[in-house]
Order: sequence, then structure tokens, then C-alpha cells
Amino acid sequence: MAIDIVSSASAVPASELLSQTIEGILEIIVSANNVLFKKESFSQLAAYLDRIVPVLKELRRKGASNSESLNNAIEALNREIKAAKQLTLECTKRNKVYLLMNCRAIDKHLEDATREISRALSLFPLTSLDLSSSIIEEIGEVQDSMQRAEFRAAIAEEQIMDKIESGIQERNVDRSYANNLLVLIAEAVGIPNERSALKKEFEDFKSEIENARLRKDMAEAIQMDQIISLLERADAASSPKEREIKYFTKRNSLGSQPLEPLQSFYCPITRDVMMDPVETSSGQTFERSAIEKWFAEGNNLCPLTMTPLDTSVLRPNKKLRQSIEEWRDRNTMITIASMKEKLMSGEEEEEEEVLHCLEQLMELCKQRDAHREWVVLENYIPILIQLLASRNRDLRNQVLAILHYLSKDSDDAKERVAKVDNAIDSIVRSLGRRVEERRLAVTLLLELSKCDLLRDCIGKVQGCILLLVTMSSGDDNQSARDAEELLEILSFSDLNIIQMARANYFKHLLQRLFEGLMP
Repeated sequence: MAIDIVSSASAVPASELLSQTIEGILEIIVSANNVLFKKESFSQLAAYLDRIVPVLKELRRKGASNSESLNNAIEALNREIKAAKQLTLECTKRNKVYLLMNCRAIDKHLEDATREISRALSLFPLTSLDLSSSIIEEIGEVQDSMQRAEFRAAIAEEQIMDKIESGIQERNVDRSYANNLLVLIAEAVGIPNERSALKKEFEDFKSEIENARLRKDMAEAIQMDQIISLLERADAASSPKEREIKYFTKRNSLGSQPLEPLQSFYCPITRDVMMDPVETSSGQTFERSAIEKWFAEGNNLCPLTMTPLDTSVLRPNKKLRQSIEEWRDRNTMITIASMKEKLMSGEEEEEEEVLHCLEQLMELCKQRDAHREWVVLENYIPILIQLLASRNRDLRNQVLAILHYLSKDSDDAKERVAKVDNAIDSIVRSLGRRVEERRLAVTLLLELSKCDLLRDCIGKVQGCILLLVTMSSGDDNQSARDAEELLEILSFSDLNIIQMARANYFKHLLQRLFEGLMP
């Protein structure tokens, strides 16, 4: 282990100091092969240091005599080597995601360390040492290369950090945003893109917050908290049960009545609740698009105070935007929860009201992933599947569309469908109905088939294969393609292949192939 040089360094033989320095460098070179992240950058540092070792060994071999200037130079070099070794060792132990989140800081530390080592080399009194011209030339070249060395985050790392910063600023990013971000992180640090592996790495990452607090690095702890809040929205970062507990803890604290917006939420120009509030140089806040239009029309006075404005100054009002978003989320949660009772009534005379609720639910599902997750957590799926028994075609179509939105890219939603008795039977019945309903049903079944349990259930439903085969030869091109894709997925089961053969599906395929080969 390289050790610190004490204040009485001049009393220690130069050869011993050099041995300590060489030992420290060799430890860095070995550790550089074991870093968990930024391996190329640490290899670059190790390559520079590897060029220094022969020079230091030559100095030691020649038995450089003690002198204050030489000992001070070696002491300075030893100090920088120790700092570089500490950084290298940390990157062999810390969580990979944590290291990625600090990729810019790591690159900065590597660059500073490399240049400080170069500076320490410049302190060596080369002219007074008995060194060959080639050795002196090598020291100069290494020193110059290290002084000019640059360490930069890779493009993929920069993209991840930009997405994180954007997500934190936007605050209400959807689950799909967090899911995609987690996939990018997994690829960047070499984690298998599997839920268990991602969850374990994420849990390890969260423990780094406690380490930061123990170090009393509150700035880092706050930054990590923000990143964790963003990534927690990803499916792999928490279990469905954890998300459900978190959701109901918040929802149950909201009450049951939506709140009217505060007066400050309204834009003075549009009179609507703002989406992107910005503050002008007069201190007044407006909807960004409204005030930008005001400026574009040649106005440079404040619409409220009529005082001159600096049209280049528009500051995002983050606190107000956060308050508006929290108000919207609160009311949306209450709205979603309040519609369940109307959908569960089942009274035919109330079909118009039920259809209106479904249209409202569909609109919310289209808006954000978060809304779809809240609908799933409110356990709407059994209610929706029950509504497929309705005699109202428009109502059934709306239900099928909502179920598709809920199931898309959501393992939790698919698993909830699988738990509902006769769910697949209810959906398959729609395959035998009118064109629009058939199209919606096959699209939903295609999405559900991505779940192993549901894929088996789909193939076992009586008549499903026959209906799909019929659809695959129909006039509706998109439905036919979806039906064929679903049949292809179902064909992984031997039993389904037998059913497909009985339904003459392969005869149909051969006929199409023959027609395609005809001149």
C-alpha cells in the first residue's frame, strides 16, 4: 500500500520514497481493471501511469541522492497517486447506478488527478539528476500528454443524464419514461434487463443515499432523492404491491371532493388554468404560449401593469407549476375513484351515464401513463370485464379500448386480467361480432398474449382459434395482420397448432403463398 509522506520526508531515502510511489501506481493499474464503471477512462489513466513506472524505476536504480527538491517532488507525486488510487478503489466498490449518476464528476476527478500528477512530474529536478536524454524526453512527453488529457462522458451517459435532468424538472413524467430510462441505465452499466436484476441494483442505489447522509453530503443526498423519485416510477423499481400501498396512502389523504383551482392558477390572458407558467421581468406570471404570442404581436408592455417588459426574460415559475400539477393529480385521483360506483350499477337505464363515464375514463387513460396506473390500482379491470356482457355495442367497444390502454406495457394490468374469472372468454366473444368490435378485441388479445399465463388461456378458449383464422383471411387489413400475429404467437403450443390445422389455417397460408409465387 502506498503511504503518505510525513513532514520529515527528507529524512527518508529517495529510493524508498520512489518504491512507495511505484507501489501505489501499480495498485492503481491493477484496480483499473476491476472498476465497475468508466473502465475505458480508468484504463486511460492506467496507461499514463504505466509509462511513468520505468522512469521512476530508473531513478531508483541509479540511487538518486536525497535533496529537498527531489523529495518534495516525490512527495507531491505520492500525494496525487494516493488520491487517484482512492478514486479508483471507490469505483470498484460503489453501486453501478450510483457511479453512472456521478459519471460527470468521475470524469472531472480523473482529469484533475491526471493533470495534478503531470504537475507533480514537472517538479522533478531533471537537470540535476543523472538521467539519460531518452528518460528525460519520456518524462516530458508523458507530462505533456497528461496535461492535455481530457475525460468526457460517453454519448450514452450524457443522454441518460439529460433525460434524468429533464425528468426531474418536468416532475410528472410517465411510467413509460421511467421504464425507458431504466433500460438505458441497464445497458450503460451492463445490468441484465430483467426485473429482479434491475430491482436489486435499484435497491443498492437507494442505500447510497444513507451513505451520503452519513458523510453529511446533503447536496448529494437531495440529488439522489430526486433521481430515486424519478426512477421509482419504473415497473422494475418497485413491486405492484409497493406501488399500490404508496398510491392508496396518498389517495386516502385527499378526501372525496375535487377542489376548485386557486385564482393564481389562472393565466390573466387566457383565463384558463396554466400548463407552463412563466414569470416576466415585471414579476407577473402568464401561460408561456400566451405571453409569447403577446410578444410576437409586437407588444412589449405587461398585459396587467402596462409597464415595459424585457421580452427576452421568461423565467419558469416552478413552484406554481408544481402546485398546479399537484392540484390536477389530486382531482384526477378523486375523479377516477368516484366513477367506480357508477360503472358497477349495471342498470340498463343508466347506460348513457355509464358510457359517459367510460369516455371520461378513456380520455384520462390517453393523457398519461400515471392515470392508467391509477385506474389499474383502483381495481377497475374486473368491473370493465364485467361490462363486456352488456348488450350495448358502443359500451363494449369503449371497454375493449380502455382495457388495451391499461394492458399496454403493464405487466401488472395483464396479471390482473388473468385473475378475473372468464376474462379471456368475455374478450373472445367479441371476435364473433361486428368489424370494429372484432378489431378492438384482437388488438387487446394480441397485447395480452405477451403474458405467458394469458397466452395459454387465449388458446384454450373454445372457438378462439377458428375465429382468429376467419379474421386472418378477412377484408380488414390491420385486423387480419393482428390476427395472424396472434396466431403466430399461439402456435408455440402444440395443442393450438392442432386447432389451427383443424380450422384449415395452414391451407389458407399455403394458398396465399402459392398466389404470391404466381407470375
